[in-house]
Amino acid sequence: MRIAISSDEAGNTLKQQITASLAAAGHELVDPAPGVEPHASSDYAEQVALAVLRRDAERGIIITGRGVGASVAANRVPGIRAALCNDSFSAYSGAKTEGMNVLVLAVQSLDTERAKEVIDAYVAATLAPIEVVGGLPPRRLQKVLEHVKENIEKDLSVAEMAQVVGMSQYYFSKLFKMSTGTTPHQYVMRQRVERAQELLRDGGAALVEVATNVGFETQSHFTSVFRRLVGITPKKFREMRSDGIHLAAAGGDGEKREGKSNATAA
Repeated sequence: MRIAISSDEAGNTLKQQITASLAAAGHELVDPAPGVEPHASSDYAEQVALAVLRRDAERGIIITGRGVGASVAANRVPGIRAALCNDSFSAYSGAKTEGMNVLVLAVQSLDTERAKEVIDAYVAATLAPIEVVGGLPPRRLQKVLEHVKENIEKDLSVAEMAQVVGMSQYYFSKLFKMSTGTTPHQYVMRQRVERAQELLRDGGAALVEVATNVGFETQSHFTSVFRRLVGITPKKFREMRSDGIHLAAAGGDGEKREGKSNATAA
């Protein structure tokens, strides 16, 4: 099973232990908000929910010191059913009966062994179907998300994305935001930065090449957007990764401030 797992600072140690346990059991793990810094603003819960929404993962796990807050944040994403569980029965029945596709664990309530028991029950349950009300139909949404992923280096306009599913730009933008909680332009910017982070971790390409490969016309615009979403420059990100320092996830406020770009027409 492919599982998206992330945490805040309080849950980071337990997350590392759980990730190792799940990997040993044969599951594929992805962290959509890798690493945490003290005092950093993080939308780790939303990122796990979006990973499940995009079908980058079949299910999500959030480990946190703020269980209720993380549950609320994840449930803002349409199609996500997140719940805080402290026992195996709740985790199993939540997935099997209620379609809970994101499990939230509060570090204050569980030790490592109990957390593993809860997660084992959760992943063992067959997930009940979830009916998404409002927004783009799931197949159309998935078609758009795949188009963005496959063409991230190109000039992706909202009009082009709307054309993929045969809708007017206005209607598409409205339904897309209902489905994802973000505008098409904001979503594309985040995907560009996430792809840039992958390239920067590899460490080979020059910054200007990375900028071009993720769809930015200039390195300066790339640096500006990257800093707003991640909190540091691409150069600093690469240096910290090479030094073995993990970074906080991108905050949501920055992308709201991001204006209309040359690379993507809002």
